[in-house]
Amino acid sequence: MLWQPLDLAAVCPVHTQLSACTYFGYVYLNLLVQLFGDSRDPSKSEEEFDFVIVGGGSSGSVIANRLSRNKNWKVLLLEAGPEQPDITLAPGLSSALLGSNVDWQYRTQPNGKSCLASPGGQCPWPRGRMLGGSSSINSLVYVRGNRLDYDTWAAMGNDGWSYREVLPYFKKSERNINVEALDRRYHGVSGEQYVSRYPFVDIGAIMITEAFHERGLPFVDFNAAHQVSAIQAQAFALDGKRFSANSAFLRPIRYKRKNLTIKTNSEAVKILIDDNKNAYGVKYIKNKRMYTAIAKKEVIVSSGAINSPKLLMLSGIGPREQLERLNIKVIQDLAVGENLHDHVTFNGFVIALPNDTATLRSNDEVIKEVIEYARQDIKDGPLSGNAAVNSVSFIKTEPGLPAPDIQYQFDSVKWREYIREPIAYDRTRIYPTSFYDGLIPRTMNLVPRSRGRLCLNTTDPNGPPLLYPNYYEDERDLIPLIKGARLALSLENTAAFKARGAHYVRENLPACRGYEWGSDEYIICLARYYTSTPYHPVGTCKMGPKWDKTAVVDPRLKVYGISGLRVIDASIMPVVPRGNTNAPSIMVGEKGAVYVMEDWSKN
Repeated sequence: MLWQPLDLAAVCPVHTQLSACTYFGYVYLNLLVQLFGDSRDPSKSEEEFDFVIVGGGSSGSVIANRLSRNKNWKVLLLEAGPEQPDITLAPGLSSALLGSNVDWQYRTQPNGKSCLASPGGQCPWPRGRMLGGSSSINSLVYVRGNRLDYDTWAAMGNDGWSYREVLPYFKKSERNINVEALDRRYHGVSGEQYVSRYPFVDIGAIMITEAFHERGLPFVDFNAAHQVSAIQAQAFALDGKRFSANSAFLRPIRYKRKNLTIKTNSEAVKILIDDNKNAYGVKYIKNKRMYTAIAKKEVIVSSGAINSPKLLMLSGIGPREQLERLNIKVIQDLAVGENLHDHVTFNGFVIALPNDTATLRSNDEVIKEVIEYARQDIKDGPLSGNAAVNSVSFIKTEPGLPAPDIQYQFDSVKWREYIREPIAYDRTRIYPTSFYDGLIPRTMNLVPRSRGRLCLNTTDPNGPPLLYPNYYEDERDLIPLIKGARLALSLENTAAFKARGAHYVRENLPACRGYEWGSDEYIICLARYYTSTPYHPVGTCKMGPKWDKTAVVDPRLKVYGISGLRVIDASIMPVVPRGNTNAPSIMVGEKGAVYVMEDWSKN
């Protein structure tokens, strides 16, 4: 065997040996804050609000918009990253954002069963670090998931979260401007979040959709009644530009609502909780200075599936054993950081395109395209689309399944460079997705059984947390990938591929040279060595009923045992939806904001 079983009960010892002074300096700083508070003039370091929202991403942006509608409520939104830069607006440049200064640049911890070809057995986990959060850095695809996902949440004891009950909140924020808008049963047209198709779709993207149609997938709206389909997806975009949660919910109101304060480059480091277990504010750092924000009503944590559990644990809310090991006072013993999971996929199969289908450009031509895109008032060139990434398909690998278990998306690459050294190519890639001569089919497992956890970094609790997605711990997760990859390989025999001269490059990747190309064993090798992710982590502050010992928040998203504190973002999702997670995160923000408003209207 190439791996050893992972003991989840022992995955949080010291892993990264930083200097001892880093750790003890952290403890000393926190001790001073606890004993003496902030010694500066309180009028300058402490402000008072009704609500303090931590995180300006997909959920936090929605919540800030909704709560600040009430002119009597004073709202603070804290975002650890900067303003959203203009480079994020071009859909075709989305891949160039990964690993940049607006990415948290997280990496997973090794488990011996996945990411084996990556340095240290660690896969990158990009997360947006700016206003708009990951909605400003992702691949823009608008997918809600399946009806069954939300009915499953409700069946787990989460009253109010069935598909029938969440659908109005998907529609509430949506402003759909394509033909789908005619179906008002499933789509909204008056919300702030624009949803549309790109003005530019290239030949490679069309080829993929046509090939799946030949394989029997229908051309239908996967966000409506039936998810099994193959189509050019709608995107979080308008007129060829990214329309992030920041663009939709913050920019239009930011300077109009005097009761809304937005602070960028302001990282929350602790939730303030009194002796009665009431959250009353946060400590945050801006420009290397510590500040305090008081929340008269609630603190709302919307920092995502990684940073939300991290902040809760730093504040004394989390697994007792882990917090005590770090000398963090335990205020509430909860399963924070558990239930971490993600859609797993892999790279390695490469489709080569002939010159008349490829869209490659020289470096000088790419620069001209970028300049032209920036100059255009109406964006319509290659950078106004996202190439084959936007060709999205859903299948059931077995006819008796109640919902799809595989999603396909395609990465665009320079295939000769990729084949030569795939890991190095992925690590250093800044080439726009719009220009390519090769495609990589990404077969995504939508129903992963494996579960992992997130832990505070034992040598620097304020540093990047330790992420254990635990890919393939349950080996049954490989079965849908094998079946899905087989269908992807069969696309080579379609008329759509043959007409364009597209074919698979039958050359084994370096780590899998001992297997027959295209065999089940080769697919498993690719999955284990060239593991990848669509960046859909969820579940680390799990929503569940009171009797669920693994739940962190109740169905109204209140943290168990702590008053005045909610978590509202993807971390509350008990099971990941079947699809990209940005649209569900916006829905969670909408529904969570309504819970807040209902509770305080009653009061």
